[in-house]
Amino acid sequence: MEKPLRILVVDDEQDILETLDYSLALRGFDVVTAADGLKALDVAKQARPDVMLLDVMLPGCNGYEVSRLLKEWMDHDPADRRFPIMLLTARKVDSAEREKFIATWSRADRTLYKPFDIDEVVGQIEELAGAQAV
Repeated sequence: MEKPLRILVVDDEQDILETLDYSLALRGFDVVTAADGLKALDVAKQARPDVMLLDVMLPGCNGYEVSRLLKEWMDHDPADRRFPIMLLTARKVDSAEREKFIATWSRADRTLYKPFDIDEVVGQIEELAGAQAV
């Protein structure tokens, strides 16, 4: 039996966190969660997820900062255990140029805008995990 993908879900909105946790677990994923940016940093380093779903608007440390800090940490991690990060946000950036800058600065692998469909989330997770395995 193949080990399920471990997904770290980070969101400060309890209903979104619980919905993603429940929906992804029903689909066979191993889900771990965090509700703020600082906790997300700790959980990511301990849990070593296969994919991270990261809300942008978080208390403590926003999702862009968390993504950048984790990517820098992964650059120096002796275990060389990398995982893709998908930002989740309801905020549309005002220009394509600014969106590209933010994506480049945060080093996130993908951005998914709220509201989203759970099947779309699952498809994105599988795509990111598959690309990571290559």
